[in-house]
Amino acid sequence: MRTTLIGRFLLLSILWLIVLLPLWYWAAQWFAAPAVWLAGTVMKTAFSWVESWSQEGVTAVLHTLVQVRVPGAQGDRLGELAPEVSYPTYGYGLVLLWAMLLAARTERWWLKGLIGTVLLVPAQAWGICFQWLRDVALTSGPYGAAYLGYSPLTLNAIAYGYQFGFLMLPPVAPILLWLAFNKRFVAALWLEAALEEAPEHKRQAPTRSTK
Repeated sequence: MRTTLIGRFLLLSILWLIVLLPLWYWAAQWFAAPAVWLAGTVMKTAFSWVESWSQEGVTAVLHTLVQVRVPGAQGDRLGELAPEVSYPTYGYGLVLLWAMLLAARTERWWLKGLIGTVLLVPAQAWGICFQWLRDVALTSGPYGAAYLGYSPLTLNAIAYGYQFGFLMLPPVAPILLWLAFNKRFVAALWLEAALEEAPEHKRQAPTRSTK
């Protein structure tokens, strides 16, 4: 059975994912640093209720002034909310990009991989920011809602931003970058797909019989 270009690319992508995922997870705390720094800086600049932010391994922690009820042995008390976000939730697209670059045998793959790594940081920071916002604005309970005083329209915008950052950006952003970096390879994929769909008699050149 003939191995198609698409099939070979998918197989190599899976193999590279298997190889790269453990390495990425081992180094995830270093890959997380730029995205966590950008997300924390944006939140600190944009919202007065943000006190500070920190990184603990692969976890991004936002320290806020928002008061929430904290259950305890001697009854409930009020405490300051500090939502946490796991970087791998939004950072796995980095591995996907490198795996596809290697599988496609991209020209200067290492340079394009480095450029893509930098360009993915804002997408990762988006996801971190909106999960922080979701935890503060939507899941902090009545005390948090009263402290913030956000309108329903603002809460809906936060919910949509979170869904976009969680469902769409992590897988779609690296694919779009890969498409931009591999225009020739993508053209070859389209050509092969078009030839596979063409009728058999159109793919074969006519032959003449000689007597």
